[in-house]
Amino acid sequence: MPSTPETSRTDPCKAEPVEPSIAQALVMVDELIRCGVTDVVLGVGSRSAPLALAVSAAEERGELRLHVRVDERVAGFVALGIGKATGVPAAVITTSGTAVANLLPAVIEAHESRVPLVVITADRPPRLRHVGANQTIDQPGIFAGFVRTAIDMDTARDAPELNRYWRSTISRLVARATDSIDPGPVHVNAPFDAPLVGAELLEPLPPALQGRPEGRPWTADARLVAGMSIPLDEALALLDENATVPPRGLIVVGDHDDDDAIDLVDELGDGLGWPVISEPSGRASGAQTGLAHGPLVCADESFLSEHIPDLVITVGRVGLYRSLAAIVNRSLMHVAVDTRASWSDPTRSADLVVASVPLPPASAPNDASWWSDWERADLMAAAAVETVLGSHSGAPTGMQIARVVADATPEDGQLFLGSSSVVRHVGSFAGRSLNGVSVLGNRGASGIDGCISTAWGAAVGEQSIGGGPSIALVGDQAFWYDSNALAVPENEGRPDLVIVVADNDGAGIFSTLEQGDEAFVQHFERVFGVPLGIRLNELASSFGVPVTSVEDVDGLRRAIDDRLGDGMHVVVIRTCDRSLEAATLRSIHDAVRQAIGNG
Repeated sequence: MPSTPETSRTDPCKAEPVEPSIAQALVMVDELIRCGVTDVVLGVGSRSAPLALAVSAAEERGELRLHVRVDERVAGFVALGIGKATGVPAAVITTSGTAVANLLPAVIEAHESRVPLVVITADRPPRLRHVGANQTIDQPGIFAGFVRTAIDMDTARDAPELNRYWRSTISRLVARATDSIDPGPVHVNAPFDAPLVGAELLEPLPPALQGRPEGRPWTADARLVAGMSIPLDEALALLDENATVPPRGLIVVGDHDDDDAIDLVDELGDGLGWPVISEPSGRASGAQTGLAHGPLVCADESFLSEHIPDLVITVGRVGLYRSLAAIVNRSLMHVAVDTRASWSDPTRSADLVVASVPLPPASAPNDASWWSDWERADLMAAAAVETVLGSHSGAPTGMQIARVVADATPEDGQLFLGSSSVVRHVGSFAGRSLNGVSVLGNRGASGIDGCISTAWGAAVGEQSIGGGPSIALVGDQAFWYDSNALAVPENEGRPDLVIVVADNDGAGIFSTLEQGDEAFVQHFERVFGVPLGIRLNELASSFGVPVTSVEDVDGLRRAIDDRLGDGMHVVVIRTCDRSLEAATLRSIHDAVRQAIGNG
């Protein structure tokens, strides 16, 4: 007989009694699974004990994958990486107190990058707040404006309506985290009163706590919200009914999570003869009109002054290069493509915001010299780069390391790029070798915290859906700052992940900025470079991770090839002196300007 509304909503009071906190934990975990959550990252703690035992038992039954971490900051970024790679939110669970606060960096990155993430924080009952109770802080609202939804649940008690309340809360949170327009992190704060453990946590869900029939979520979100692509001329007509598509345009692709946008960018650029410049995580470097060295070309003021676009289209979050920000700001018109309510427009120059990359118009004026000028400049820049880097001897530069790593990443693989110099080097010097590669990084807030944890989680997520091996390229500071990510229980599997660490013993990016000027040389190392002399190979080895140290790019290439697809490895390569790398980078810019000017 079909279930009626009355029989499909079970009544926990009619079943054998289960302690309220235990019942709540069982139901919350069961509903997460019903809503499609496949991975849970658990921070070790006491107040979260009912959730910990429930997810451990669920793992034993094969219902989810469990990842256990002692460092909650690491746990947050591992969950972020899984969601970033799969599009499916991972749940991260912590105990109460400052454990919760340690999730803030990952929550901020998820917020800025629109990565789905379910944050579940165990708490003491409200009666213990503000009275000096141990490990008790004000957890409700702790993530402020960085979560899409925040719910402070009631303390569990014996009541017939609570099964519905617990399940409805979890299903609503997962739906909000995976919203088609504005996905992101959500937070549920769950107070648990004693007793916190019981044998029921290790057993299948009792009948009285069951959810919908056939494993359905309590509330299925069937809303369909999508942004449709329209021809570019129709989009411009939204501004001015007499507007026409200009012949001289440029497409700049920043960080985004829309796989459809990649093909649409290629189609639009090819159809109009407009150059495409893609940041690494924009994944559009393989476009027919894609430029290999766009940021270097745009840094040539002489070329730029004669090639200001009539229209720039930006896709996603653009902000990695000053030279690209300058050309966006100076263009005569700017169309931003972004689905978010708070769209990305750091130059505050957007004339129009649309939700999807426009289609090529049926007809548009074509300026053949426009594309040929950009193509020639890009080829000249490539020759200049080869000349300068080819003449470099001694320890390698970060630019050379970036090229080797990008070239070594297989098409079915994944490349995670840390913040600061490495991502910029890949974008400027890796050419089009990343065509087809899944490239990602923490581009939302661009912090160096959590890079190894996110790369680990992203590799786990990618390989869980059939993806190939992963490579992460990070600087030495990002590596040691998040080295706790390597503290993983022995009984957990390791992803196929090679972490390449470019070690210049400090913050090399500052050498290329204004503070690296000779006027500040007396103070530079003290407050910007900050060399610490950490032996990275020994640091990694202390976690039981296989480590290889190499001296040159040939050794780096061999080390990656030998270890890729063979579990977890760290490869450390020492770069040249930071000031020498900055000087080499200046030489490249000078050579590019000269080559383009004489071309």
